[in-house]
Amino acid sequence: MALVGNLKDLKLANIVQLNCMEKNEAMFVVETRKVVGRIYFFDGNIVHATCGNTEGEQAVYQILAIKEGPFRVENNVSPPKRTINVPWSNLLMEGLRMIDEALEAKGEAMSRFTKDIRNINGVNSVLICSKQGEILVEEGVASGKRTAAAMSFITKKIEKIGRASKSGAFKVAAVSGKNDRKAIAKWNDDTITLNLDAKASGEILEQALEKTGTYLPSGGGE
Repeated sequence: MALVGNLKDLKLANIVQLNCMEKNEAMFVVETRKVVGRIYFFDGNIVHATCGNTEGEQAVYQILAIKEGPFRVENNVSPPKRTINVPWSNLLMEGLRMIDEALEAKGEAMSRFTKDIRNINGVNSVLICSKQGEILVEEGVASGKRTAAAMSFITKKIEKIGRASKSGAFKVAAVSGKNDRKAIAKWNDDTITLNLDAKASGEILEQALEKTGTYLPSGGGE
């Protein structure tokens, strides 16, 4: 019987450790909207992995970076070939090290972005939230949790409309209210919300969005 779940509830590192220590012959599969990742276990090690068009050790590192998504572990599945000869513990340590470095670099980029964006006249606050609604940066926001929840709802609606209309992936948007204007942008799977003066000119909005684009990473995400 296959083990099924979601990576937000059960970490991949635990799944790897369990299958390797028990020397299972099995295949782990995780699916997101962007990619399908597979890891094959045999005789106490990871012997093969694929993530999209990538295979081998790099595929393992990419799969380790996936934070959530439905997965299953199927027993008695033989690996189609061997592309990995590194002990599983070394793979895990290297993968987690790479994730830590990426998070540190992301934090530095967010700090620089927040400092620069607040210097634009008319930008009153900055809120950056993860896909799960976790507040990553909160500068000048009166009610961060409520705003984060509202922006998460709006972003999901925009993405849904984009998929239905086949107009492409959502990158930036502007929402005008009675007392303010909000610029919303995607930072991989995170969401940036800028609160602008209600009378902020289109030039200010364009400047803010241009500054956001300067800091957006070119790839990644799950």
